[in-house]
Amino acid sequence: MKAYTNEKHCSVSFDVWGTLIDLDHMLRRIAHVLAEREGEDANLYNTKVLEAYERSKALRRKNPGLSPDQLLSKSREIMAEMLGISVDILNSVIEEAFAKTRADDALYQDVIPTLDGLSQLGLEIGIIGNVLFWPSRFTVSLLERMGLSSYFSTYVFSDKIGYSKPDREVFLKYAEIVGCEPERIIHVGDNVVEDVGGALSSGFHAVLIRRNGNESILVKPLRTAVINDMRELLRVIDKF
Repeated sequence: MKAYTNEKHCSVSFDVWGTLIDLDHMLRRIAHVLAEREGEDANLYNTKVLEAYERSKALRRKNPGLSPDQLLSKSREIMAEMLGISVDILNSVIEEAFAKTRADDALYQDVIPTLDGLSQLGLEIGIIGNVLFWPSRFTVSLLERMGLSSYFSTYVFSDKIGYSKPDREVFLKYAEIVGCEPERIIHVGDNVVEDVGGALSSGFHAVLIRRNGNESILVKPLRTAVINDMRELLRVIDKF
């Protein structure tokens, strides 16, 4: 085991989309890129992209036996069909959308101050993420361009290990890599089932980020908190 400077906790893991980076912005960017190519109204494509996202989430929820690679393939087929284009064209649209995405547009403003604070606490910081529509290498590349990669020592993505959140194997793999007992890890995400449920079932503490919420709540006996600003995480860690 590594020697950590924080006595109670040794690591904080983050989901990416909807937690660190605005997923809605990326989905709108995909619609905008296709609209520019086709000379159509972006709002029309935006509606279809969002519907494809909801259908793909439902597919993942109802078919836990699907491997990450199968889910990635099927989700792209769903979106391509919704948009009336081939999967190959969709892939090029997504690639262009990523290339045009900037930190100023898509990165939540409360993220950098929080990561700075966690670094000062001597905590190992990492990523635990699922894939949908694009492989994890796109996400990692975007994190690098946004200047975030220096904060993260560990990346655990479903398409790299063969399991998807909320499967316990994902979280336990992260604990193994960082060399830390699960009960000393805090996972932060925006999905109740995938992030909170998966983290708690694995022995982690769990923090749900709800930026549109009215208040932050700590439920210490359940090892759970709900926060409406990522910077609240620094307070929560101290109270867990």
